[in-house]
Amino acid sequence: MSDALNPAPQTAYRLAIAARTVLAIFGSYLFAALAAASLSLLLPGPRAQAVLSATMLAFALYCAMAIWAFSAASAIRAWLVALACCVPPALHLLLREVMP
Repeated sequence: MSDALNPAPQTAYRLAIAARTVLAIFGSYLFAALAAASLSLLLPGPRAQAVLSATMLAFALYCAMAIWAFSAASAIRAWLVALACCVPPALHLLLREVMP
């Protein structure tokens, strides 16, 4: 059967691209925000310098996650890696809130 008669492969491909795009935009932002907040508490030095350094590093992390979203073998793997990357800074922030 040709792809014109069977739209399932085209639909699956488009959904995978949509999932990667959502990950690249929103998932990367979530990861960068969590990392910036967590790193701003971890980095040594004056608070303003730590926040500035963490924010600058977050821009690089945002770009790296967006690139990863489209270079992973599958959209599911990209999402799983992104979620796994979000866990450590989120846990750090939660533990910092619970145990000051």
